[in-house]
Amino acid sequence: RVSRMAVLESDVLFPTQTSLPPLPVPPLEQTLDGYLESAKPLLSPEAFAHTSALVNEFGKSEEGQALQAFLEEKAGVERNWIEEWWEQAAYLRTRSTMAVHINWFGVLPDWGFNITNTQAAAAILHGVMLTRSMLQSGSFPVEKLRGQPLDMHQFTRVFGMTRVPGDGVDTLQQPAHASNHVAVLRRGAIFQLHPYAADGQPHDLPTLQSLVATIIAMADDNLFEKADEPPISVLTSMDRDRWHEERVKMMQDPTHAASLKVVEEALFCLKLDPESPADKEATARLSLCGDGRDKWYDKSFTAIVYENGRVGLNAEHSPIDAMTIVSMFQQAIDSIGETVRSARELFLAPPKPLHPNVVPPKKLAWKVDGALSRTLELASADISELAASIHLVVLHFKHFGKGLIKSAKIHPDFFVQMALQLAYFRLHGRFVATYETGTARAFYHGRTDTVRTVSELSVAFVEAMCDARVSAAAKMQALRAACEAHGEQLQRVLSGQGIDRHLLGLYIAGMTRGAVPSLFSDAAFKLTGGGGNFVLSTSNVGYTPMFGGFSPMTKDGYGVCYAMLEGRMNLSITSWRTDPQTDSDAMAASITASLCDLMKLCAQTAAPASKL
Repeated sequence: RVSRMAVLESDVLFPTQTSLPPLPVPPLEQTLDGYLESAKPLLSPEAFAHTSALVNEFGKSEEGQALQAFLEEKAGVERNWIEEWWEQAAYLRTRSTMAVHINWFGVLPDWGFNITNTQAAAAILHGVMLTRSMLQSGSFPVEKLRGQPLDMHQFTRVFGMTRVPGDGVDTLQQPAHASNHVAVLRRGAIFQLHPYAADGQPHDLPTLQSLVATIIAMADDNLFEKADEPPISVLTSMDRDRWHEERVKMMQDPTHAASLKVVEEALFCLKLDPESPADKEATARLSLCGDGRDKWYDKSFTAIVYENGRVGLNAEHSPIDAMTIVSMFQQAIDSIGETVRSARELFLAPPKPLHPNVVPPKKLAWKVDGALSRTLELASADISELAASIHLVVLHFKHFGKGLIKSAKIHPDFFVQMALQLAYFRLHGRFVATYETGTARAFYHGRTDTVRTVSELSVAFVEAMCDARVSAAAKMQALRAACEAHGEQLQRVLSGQGIDRHLLGLYIAGMTRGAVPSLFSDAAFKLTGGGGNFVLSTSNVGYTPMFGGFSPMTKDGYGVCYAMLEGRMNLSITSWRTDPQTDSDAMAASITASLCDLMKLCAQTAAPASKL
């Protein structure tokens, strides 16, 4: 729960908020039927019979009816009955490191012209500040799906938001007053930058460039490398309880307390990375973790500008979902594009000395004694080991994009989901629980629910594709049937009838009442993805040149994130190097082959073009 009032009130800024319906509690029988439907293709006949009996017994029991009534009563007094539970269970009560496991990365599109790191950083500040101004004034456009407004609450949680470690549970904090500074990180040092002028308006581009250039000069002023800065930010990569203990000690020192306040109340973080990634894959790897330093993992997002002008993101998942940040940065990119088109010479001008009337950047002070130094060393070693364990590959699929898929009269997202099913099966010879992010933003304060991709029809499609005896026409029919089933599953999520958040609610309700139903301890629950055990975790970030990614949910799983353009796609694939069976390179090759085979199938079965 956010410990202080948000700076921006979504119900005021976005009048459509008041008309959004409350999140419904699906009927118990419907959810249990949906659970069994998703479990059947993943279980043996014997295991499915056992699970069916267990689930049916729960559905008819007094326990099941009581838990359902508990949720319905909760929904009667709360416009989003799962909101706080989800935030707590999925994020704030997790005690592992947020680096890699929870935070996700993004890669912004190339500039299309030569640009320095100073110019790129100033441009990002400029675009983000303009976007914040749109949010503050209520002029940021309300997002819609199929003509209906979506919940915009998350946009008010972007700026100034920080996840603060606690004893057993973290809190989200956002200053009641509007913070107007940015925390900038470079080479271990952290600086306070004021992007606003005395009149409250964002600084112009030349001034922002001067501010960035000043910080770079200050951070790089290290004669013969004899005065390295302590990497204080690496503390945020520790397990949450360890970070909490260290932060409690630091807050007792006035110097540390003042510096932590500056960082935690900053609008966001900007990292000026001295690395120069050669391509987007290198950018992705550095943005997800890199050496683990100079990222304040607790902040809502850190924009990362590299020495060669490339730009990445590292974002915290607790208060906001990825698509909120993607939408915000898409707006920022549009604003930057308008500036480039109208004032390119100003945009590319070299930085000038900082004007005397501009508040100069301030380097934050820290007191690092022997104990803190040892803590930093251990944290640095741990995050380095974690960074080495994640295998991230970026696949730039250039053969076709959403345009060609739509010409085959198949929804592009459904097409990619079936290609992922085929790719995984070809590589590993089995079907596994698969998660695709589905939005619940049609409802008040809605976030996400799970689209369970695997169905009996998706299994039949994959088996048909792997059987040389099956005709192309039959394979195509199986593909369309699988895509139709996936679309029905997605529609249930979009209409607030998904099963996973409901199952979570039943689980928490059981804990609250002192007895967790036995279906949650059944082996099938974990095998079918319950409790965050989806072996194949996927997400579509839309139709944008931006793309991103995340770590796998399970030790033997994959994380696959994709963005589709008219004629190409960008996909990121992650796996854990500690698992001997998974391999991101092999998965990328299998995805490529599967996408191409599906498009060949579409071409083979397409009706001949009319000669008229």
